[in-house]
Amino acid sequence: MDMGITRVEKNIFSQNTDEIASELVQSLSNADNSILLFKVLALAVKNNAEFVRSLDESIFEDADIFREKYVTLLKHALSQAVDVPTGITDSGVPSTRDVHSYTPKELSVFFGVSITTIFNWIDQGRFMGIQRAGSNKHNLIPDDTTYVYGSGKRTTIKEIVTMWKKEEAEHQSTIEVSDLDYHTGQIALYEDKYKGEFERTLGTKLNLTPEEETDAQVWKHHLGRQRLGFKDTEK
Repeated sequence: MDMGITRVEKNIFSQNTDEIASELVQSLSNADNSILLFKVLALAVKNNAEFVRSLDESIFEDADIFREKYVTLLKHALSQAVDVPTGITDSGVPSTRDVHSYTPKELSVFFGVSITTIFNWIDQGRFMGIQRAGSNKHNLIPDDTTYVYGSGKRTTIKEIVTMWKKEEAEHQSTIEVSDLDYHTGQIALYEDKYKGEFERTLGTKLNLTPEEETDAQVWKHHLGRQRLGFKDTEK
């Protein structure tokens, strides 16, 4: 059977590139082996000529610079392994496609949940290929990461963000309507769609369809914003 790199493996390698590079620089049996491995990889990986021409032996004299070059090399090797188009930066160093990454705090806004929930989802494997960052590290989740709903439906972070931005744009387009009225109106649409309040419809169902799960998340978001709106008007 042919060996290939799955999207999950790609995400794991991409997330751990810095750690892998550090291990290659510091943890092999001796420094000469690490340097030899770097040279072999640099010369063996395809579409790497510009990067090789930018190097000289001096990079091996500084561990931080050596590690930085290893990171660049590993990222380029990954891009070639999964056939991701590679461009050339102004410095002549190969670079993979610009993939935007988000922190758990940013994702909590896009999903309309708490940061704690995002971390719980990471622990549950809901973000495929993403693991909780170790001490003194921060999770950065690429936008091409696959998110798995509780129903099993899959989508990408990029699609979630796109949907959120679309809703925000629609919200801004109703500038003449107050926030409270806007969210109340959106809630009314869902109540009409499901013939009742959230607590008596989707809120009582254990097994939701993918469409219902998406609607439930957005519906709860509007309910939360509505409650905040009521509190503001009472002040």
